[in-house]
Amino acid sequence: MSRSVRWAMVPPMNLNFNIARSRFVVASLLVALVALAGCKDKVQYTERAGSSPADAPTSRYGTPPQQQAADGGAATSPAGGTTVAGITFNPPAGWQNLGADGMRQAQFRLAPVEGDTEAAEVNVFYFGAASGGGVEANLARWIGQMQLPNGGDPAAAASRSTFTADGMPGHVVSLDGTYMSGSMRPMGGGEKTPKEGFRLVGVVLEGPQGSVFFKLTGPAATAGAMEGELMTMVQAAHK
Repeated sequence: MSRSVRWAMVPPMNLNFNIARSRFVVASLLVALVALAGCKDKVQYTERAGSSPADAPTSRYGTPPQQQAADGGAATSPAGGTTVAGITFNPPAGWQNLGADGMRQAQFRLAPVEGDTEAAEVNVFYFGAASGGGVEANLARWIGQMQLPNGGDPAAAASRSTFTADGMPGHVVSLDGTYMSGSMRPMGGGEKTPKEGFRLVGVVLEGPQGSVFFKLTGPAATAGAMEGELMTMVQAAHK
């Protein structure tokens, strides 16, 4: 074979070799990039898994109870008491804490005593600085939720008293009779259920952010068992 022919055959062989080498280089680069991306993801995942809860952003739903109570809502104090609108009180250990629900900033229940079939409840309300119409209006409304067996005037039969707790005026009204359950529903709506043989005790504390209302209702005997603890609690309340 002549020299000219041999030189004519060399370029195609070199071309094929160069193409193969280029393909090998490209494939190697792709493998390296995939491996690098995998390592990066692993590092990020490890950092996330090992992050401290303290490093996580704070949500407004995770605000401590003391801050949640800034608008008057109920909060649990570090000492175990409950704070509503700047007034702190300590519910008795024997009361079942039902938590807040709607207008009720706090709810507590006492199981029925012997002879009763229904529990008694203390519900705590706060209607803002305007006090939901004022002290006297709320006391009169509570009295109006009771009916006397003989058809008498509940206002004339109701007992009233006052006290002071940490400089805050307190007002108390109490009455036995038939309680028209459901009277606290918004705008007076809903059907009311008469509950005979009930006792109602209402307490209003005029606090720094407006009045806070404590309403006890239940069968006379069970409500009577809860009443003494209620009065001890509100009289020991503080700002």
